[in-house]
Amino acid sequence: MLDLTDDAPEWLTRKQFAAALQVSVTSVSRWINADPTMRIQRLGPTGHQVRIHRSEVSRRQGADSPEPTTV
Repeated sequence: MLDLTDDAPEWLTRKQFAAALQVSVTSVSRWINADPTMRIQRLGPTGHQVRIHRSEVSRRQGADSPEPTTV
């Protein structure tokens, strides 16, 4: 698992992001394509190189937890 302390990079590669969430890089690519609100930067002339803001890690972890139920 990737250490996301304060000295960690602000922008992560797909591989680093996948390691932080313990998912496959393919899943990360699908999330990028499906979620236009995801904080990403596209690099290079074709935009295939992607960096994902590390705040998205906690956002994704929160999305995986079930919604609290009210009685």
